[in-house]
Amino acid sequence: MQRGATSSSTDPTTQEWVANIARQAAFTRGYSPLYAAILDALARWLRDGENGDATERQVRQRFWTFVTSRAWDNDLEPILKLAATLHSRVLLGDPRVAGLRPYYRTVTPDVARPSGPEPAASPDEPGFAGELLTALDRLGEDLLAQAHGWQIQTNETARGVTWLLPAALLQIEAAYLVELGASAGLNLYADHRRFTLRWPEGAAVTLGQAEAPQFEIACEGRTAGLHGVVRPPEILTRIGADAQLVDLDAPAAEIQLAACVWGDQPQRMQRLQEALELRRRFRNTPQAARLLRARLPDETEEFLRAAVPVHPVAPVILFDTYVTAYFNDVDHRALIRAVEGFARPWTLRHKLPWLWVRFEPPRAGEAPPPEVGWCRWWVEVWTQGRRHTLELGWGHPHCVRLTLGDGIDGLAALRGPE
Repeated sequence: MQRGATSSSTDPTTQEWVANIARQAAFTRGYSPLYAAILDALARWLRDGENGDATERQVRQRFWTFVTSRAWDNDLEPILKLAATLHSRVLLGDPRVAGLRPYYRTVTPDVARPSGPEPAASPDEPGFAGELLTALDRLGEDLLAQAHGWQIQTNETARGVTWLLPAALLQIEAAYLVELGASAGLNLYADHRRFTLRWPEGAAVTLGQAEAPQFEIACEGRTAGLHGVVRPPEILTRIGADAQLVDLDAPAAEIQLAACVWGDQPQRMQRLQEALELRRRFRNTPQAARLLRARLPDETEEFLRAAVPVHPVAPVILFDTYVTAYFNDVDHRALIRAVEGFARPWTLRHKLPWLWVRFEPPRAGEAPPPEVGWCRWWVEVWTQGRRHTLELGWGHPHCVRLTLGDGIDGLAALRGPE
């Protein structure tokens, strides 16, 4: 999309930004009222143009300068960066955003306020937009400067279920786990979490080794034929690739990761903190995840050669979650060719299965999702030169809800008779 320097409210580019923000607000409204309220206010200030007061016009001009200052990977990127940067200021106790703290339920005593969190206020209250405007005005250019350099990171640790369930259906005993677009690599520890999947008719299955309840996932469709507690595979190695790796040992790195969580979702924040603690527990042990810097798709083959042992004794589970959404069509096809070109001969040579589990937004021309913003969930299985493509279903990008399809039964059938 062409982005000019004009800020006229009648300019088509302005209208497109307002539409993009409105769509994102609609997607998040029932899931994150705070984030939706921030987007609603931003869209309103953009629509009002020069009709707002002086502070609104100033904030609007700063936003417009920000979004037109560079070419973004997608129209969601600058919005996410601004929201995460604002959240980071709240988490760090910046006095310029003190008026917003009551609306952020993720603020905890050990992060921002030794006295403990205040009761959460509702972003639907009339005063919220004013507090937001005041905070943005006080932060001024500092917010934009920080947002320009902000790195959006994978923090949605619920997505680990997307590889854990296929492994359970195939009854894989041990595997090499490999992630494309690993970022901080926290989903490489999904076997040490606890995912409880529940269906309306009462069926339930629990995956993972953790004892305390963690992820509760509402499911529809096929029940996968699983029940009770299912033991995860033994993970022999955990290796991820990303062009921009997160050094979680660096100062303030965990705060930056936490700031990408939406500010009214304390449970997501708690799940993230549990994942960070798990990562600290396994640091410098054989169970620690190893992250490699690799530019995808250009360096896919080189990464896979480094990630998979020369003499493997178990299958490979390769997975990616909400990664290729940021790829153009050329890079997306290149990634597919690279993985296929490596996986098929690998299975023939070593006589071991290879799974490629994918959880990504549908691309242009593919079937639309059952709900706005949902991800398509499918798996490619290579075994002895044969390739199976199985549609597992659809899911909310944060995996709070999943709809499972017939591919679940097809995947289970590949394991053969009991």
